[in-house]
Amino acid sequence: MKKIVYIITFLSVLISESQVVTQINWPEFMAQHDLVWEEIPKQWNEGAFVGNGQVGMMVYANLDDNRLDFHVGRQDVTDHRKAPNKKTSMNVKGANLFDYSRLDIGRMVLRPVGKILDMKFRQDLWNAEIRGTIITDLGEITLRAFTPYDRMLNVIEVTSTETRANQSVNYKWEWLPGLPISPRIIAKPETLKTNEYPLNPKPELKTIDGVQVCEQSLLAGGDYATAWSNKDSKNNSSTMYIAVANEIPASHVSGKVAAKIVVDAASVSLKTLEEAHRNWWHTYFQKSFLSVPDGRMESFYWIQIYKMAACSRADGPVLDLLGPFLKNTSWPGLWWNLNVQLTYWPFNASNHLDIAENFITLIDDNFDFMLPNKSGKNFGDFAWAMHNYWLIYRYKGDEVAIRDKWMPKAKQIAKVYESKMIRNAENKIELTDMGSPEYGGFKAFPNTNYNLALVRWLLNTLVETSETFQLNTVEVKKWKGILSDLIPYPEDENGLMIASNQPVDISHRHYSHLLGLYPLFQLNPDDAKVKELVDKSVVHWHKIDNSKGLVGYSYTGAASLYAALGRGNDANQMLQQFLDGDIQSAMLLPNTFYMEGHGRNPVIETPLSAASSILELFIQSWGEKIRVFPASPDSFEAVSFKELRAEGGFLVSASRKNGLTEFVEIESLVGSSCTVKISDWSEAVQISEGRHIDIIKVGSDEFRINLKKGERITMASNKSTKAEIRVIPHPADEINLYGVKQGKSYTEVYEYPVPSFNLPEKK
Repeated sequence: MKKIVYIITFLSVLISESQVVTQINWPEFMAQHDLVWEEIPKQWNEGAFVGNGQVGMMVYANLDDNRLDFHVGRQDVTDHRKAPNKKTSMNVKGANLFDYSRLDIGRMVLRPVGKILDMKFRQDLWNAEIRGTIITDLGEITLRAFTPYDRMLNVIEVTSTETRANQSVNYKWEWLPGLPISPRIIAKPETLKTNEYPLNPKPELKTIDGVQVCEQSLLAGGDYATAWSNKDSKNNSSTMYIAVANEIPASHVSGKVAAKIVVDAASVSLKTLEEAHRNWWHTYFQKSFLSVPDGRMESFYWIQIYKMAACSRADGPVLDLLGPFLKNTSWPGLWWNLNVQLTYWPFNASNHLDIAENFITLIDDNFDFMLPNKSGKNFGDFAWAMHNYWLIYRYKGDEVAIRDKWMPKAKQIAKVYESKMIRNAENKIELTDMGSPEYGGFKAFPNTNYNLALVRWLLNTLVETSETFQLNTVEVKKWKGILSDLIPYPEDENGLMIASNQPVDISHRHYSHLLGLYPLFQLNPDDAKVKELVDKSVVHWHKIDNSKGLVGYSYTGAASLYAALGRGNDANQMLQQFLDGDIQSAMLLPNTFYMEGHGRNPVIETPLSAASSILELFIQSWGEKIRVFPASPDSFEAVSFKELRAEGGFLVSASRKNGLTEFVEIESLVGSSCTVKISDWSEAVQISEGRHIDIIKVGSDEFRINLKKGERITMASNKSTKAEIRVIPHPADEINLYGVKQGKSYTEVYEYPVPSFNLPEKK
């Protein structure tokens, strides 16, 4: 019996072990993508950033006050004015953004003794930390800052050589509390009179267990708190620990929790904190390898991969427009008409579904409230979010969760849509007036392509899931009948319309009328007639009125749409224009954050969606097929990626050399068959060792394989191919392109003016 157990274990290891040769010096590879500041970051829009998905800091200088700001944020610090017994009043009936807005925690500021002359910073992606030097007329201050992934804490290590008259002088730390009011009031003071928005009280400074604490009470009850301790050491060096706790609705608990986090962190060595932090990040990065011949695009991709984990974690809140990097903005919260959907796309193919779990939690915890409260003319936004919910499980390959968690919710979504259907004179089903996001100022139209596409995706997927598990026999018949009778997508000479009575006749940033192609793929571009229609539609949308109404996500969206059509050169052109920052009124910042509203309103979904668009050049998995290099631009002769994720729970690795696909490796995480489409292969052979796996040719460039759970196959077009993942080299002028470069500082300060607020004393 022991001998049999040994053999089974050995075979299991053999099956799961990749035989692809990987040549990646990870520290060296990631270093070429670090953000490097050659000039002083003088505002949020130029700052360096660290975070752990819940807390974080944006780091930039205030030269007028001769200081460096570590602007501290925590994603779940919000008001809760309509929900005294909850942490937030979001999804409470009658609450609006003023009631559950994000709140500014404050900033820890470092004050040198000498006058600041210059600063040099480097954001080390591989180790997820900022290193920098402040140069003053009295010497230099070096610093390192990071946010340990396993603690709600920020750490800043500082050493100074400042001297005056041959005597060392000491820098100072100061805590500047943030205004505990909705940033929306600062951005839009005309929207609410002060006497209609009672102000939260002044913060209180206190000491708890020897730790300094700033406790911020709220009118609705409870408080959040920031604690800090400057642990001194020799040679004019110290380590600052800053913790933020949010135990709302409890009162006088957050301060104790934050103080304990600081005490616990200070009681262990900095090396201990550093090792745990680095181990997490090193493991994280190695799940998403991609190398392309365009150094700027590659760096941008890796910075977004870093940003994803800096802004999202499984046990944190859903990622809103800001992540843990709050600034005064018109939009200090979560938006549903495109933002949350685009935000979560790159988590799928980049193989980071674990830190997207907070989106699943949001829907699970709030579905019963959101369904009736989002069932108006903008109901499509909620239905679209449910596509994201389904897509996460689809990439996991978790069909049971789709059956048990998505399908019951989807059936309720379908009932709402059924209530918005009417029969016309030809007995065809039409949709009543509904919104197509933002077109005509959120006006409602009959038969919007946005909702027609969502209905088709919803019902087709319900039918497919039900038939897979032999469920919902009566409903399946009804759903098939609706699909059969549903009117076609409205179209005109320019392609897909907004609705049956509304052409695309103005430049419009949103591509809601094109969702039937991407991301829903209810319009299948493998069909020549469909491809012609959607191709024409995308071109018209993007060129009308000289593109004057477009913004950043119009370009990332167009890149994804072109990639879905297999137009890799056009997709690349859209991405290049986005990376150039040639995006009309919007701004792509030197730290890769993105702004609308004249550079004042951060909108995190756009750069994240660009990462998804980049991935779609090289891997797509819609329509029950894994598509390898489906839209790789002609100029990209060499590309390598390792263990990116495809729908159905597959990990895919591949390499392209001299414009041709060298090999493809596929691992099934759940045990399943798949069809792989490799456009430049007419034959495929197994080159990996282990069990022989049948490769069945099912099309001119399509191959079907059946894998057991944990099993991999490496394929090539000829038997002599060596499977190797390589780093694509870049010239010196294509590395470390992000960060503020010499002569490129902004001359304008992109901040809303802050009026004086007289906060009341705490009662």
